[in-house]
Amino acid sequence: MSSINSKNSRSDHRKKLRLSDDFSRVSVDQENLPKVPAKSNFTIHSRSTNPCREYISASRRDYYKITLMTRGGGIMTLGQRKYVIKAPAIVFINQLEAKTWDPQGEQDGYYCQFTEHLFEMQRHYRDELLHHPLFQIGANPVLNLTEQQRDYMLQLFGHLLKESKDCNPYRQEAILIYLQLLLLEAKRISVPEALPQRSLTTAQLLAERFTDALEKQFPITSELEQVQLKTAGDFAQILNVHPNHLNATVKRVTGRTTSEHIRQRLLLEARLLLLHTDWPIAAIAHSLGFEEPANFSHFFKSQTGHTPHTFRNN
Repeated sequence: MSSINSKNSRSDHRKKLRLSDDFSRVSVDQENLPKVPAKSNFTIHSRSTNPCREYISASRRDYYKITLMTRGGGIMTLGQRKYVIKAPAIVFINQLEAKTWDPQGEQDGYYCQFTEHLFEMQRHYRDELLHHPLFQIGANPVLNLTEQQRDYMLQLFGHLLKESKDCNPYRQEAILIYLQLLLLEAKRISVPEALPQRSLTTAQLLAERFTDALEKQFPITSELEQVQLKTAGDFAQILNVHPNHLNATVKRVTGRTTSEHIRQRLLLEARLLLLHTDWPIAAIAHSLGFEEPANFSHFFKSQTGHTPHTFRNN
């Protein structure tokens, strides 16, 4: 294993829509493509081996779709909006708006499709999916990518493809991790291209400054690195506010406390380091700011039900 190299968020309305229950016409060259049954949750395909070469008429779907285009392009309509797309780009398709697609040129890249069932065991991630800005009705679903952003997205899709094909332990957890990172990176990329929005309140700005400061500490790419901001008090100090005020504000804006945000981000990084580095567990514990490996092991087991050693080796 090698070190991580790259650093780089309706029910009534849904009931009114007639949603399809399969992945019909994703590729006109193959008659029996994999489908997502009602209780399944995730599939991923290569756009070169599963190409779409003909026009797809307007349709809705009962799944979310993310497409990474590394070659080719086309013209897409989503709802009443029209987009001319050229690689490299990434496209986010929600469940509710009708879509048409007219491909142009040879196609390459990946696409993944998933349902809300994927997040049933972690409901706060499900809420983040439902409120993710790129999946909202009327949002701009197309992000043009730089070469660096394309390469990072390719890494994430590669990990998702590997986990989807393998039958390794913790496969579901690994897919969730990489999908979360993909959604997070897309959210970051979308910020400069976002349409004008209403001004953020003082509370929203503070919560955003907190999450930005938290995310800037990751990913960890060397055993010599160490997380410096580990408590609400640490963040309050650099943000020049009282810890109680920071806690209350973040809780009010995001629905989660500062401690929950910190704990979940440390846990996500711990899983990634255990899965994709060969660092000693003591080194991972140190990088994540734990003074003793035993403290890290207790933290990890309390959150996952498994020790770091068991999680890595199973």
